[in-house]
Amino acid sequence: MFKYPVSTILPGLFGLLFSVTLNAQTSPVVSISAKSHVCNTEAEAARLADNQQLRDMARALVEFKPTKFCFILPDAVTVTLLDKKPGYVKFDYNSQVLYTFTQYLLDTGLTASAD
Repeated sequence: MFKYPVSTILPGLFGLLFSVTLNAQTSPVVSISAKSHVCNTEAEAARLADNQQLRDMARALVEFKPTKFCFILPDAVTVTLLDKKPGYVKFDYNSQVLYTFTQYLLDTGLTASAD
């Protein structure tokens, strides 16, 4: 009735279902503080994460006026964490991929491990 024996198809189906289940695991959810400095490009976040003085100057600028690459997030929000890098994190907020610095994470366990 079947072109292929069921015994050869089942292991492949189980493998496929197992891999889909692993990929469907949820990412951690974290809170970001109000008035956090947020960037929309990873290159800018990485550049600023490397230099505290530059990050402070960039923050002062975006407090005055948002730039092409960064802005101040006015309210505290809960977001889906996508990736942790040295000094900054990548997160999903309203279906947008954004970046902020570890100092703005409210979850102290993530802040300590991400630095």
